[in-house]
Amino acid sequence: MEVNAIEKKISTELWHNRLGHMSEKGMQVLTKKSLLPGIEGTTLETCDDCLAGKQYRISFKRPSHSTKSNVLDIVYSDLCGRMKVKTLGGALYFLTFIDDHSRKVWAYALRSKNQVLDMFQQFQERVEKETRRKLKCIHTNNGGEYLGPFDKYCAV
Repeated sequence: MEVNAIEKKISTELWHNRLGHMSEKGMQVLTKKSLLPGIEGTTLETCDDCLAGKQYRISFKRPSHSTKSNVLDIVYSDLCGRMKVKTLGGALYFLTFIDDHSRKVWAYALRSKNQVLDMFQQFQERVEKETRRKLKCIHTNNGGEYLGPFDKYCAV
């Protein structure tokens, strides 16, 4: 057995919701024109939805990130992976380097994590030869792949 109940009294709040949260003043105009049947007064209770709609979001402050003045002053690096499917060359990981000044990106495919040191040394040799500058600092996410021999590059 089901019982459905209908409230006979039509409230101001119900019309307020039906009319897309119309203002109290707008509802008074409609009531004077007899366009809102069954409504007795036009005084509205505080509507949480209306209050939430009037709020605005304060934007986040942008970090004041200043790029370094020369290439290879700071290079950001990360080892990404373990990919679900091997590449055609059998790689499961990729290693990225991003120069802070130029925003140039280098990406290398690796078969295993233990190739990071060799690939880093190749990268360092290549970019130092190309730019005729020394790599000053490598910045990582402390994921553990840059421990040991990399310590000399991490002093800012």
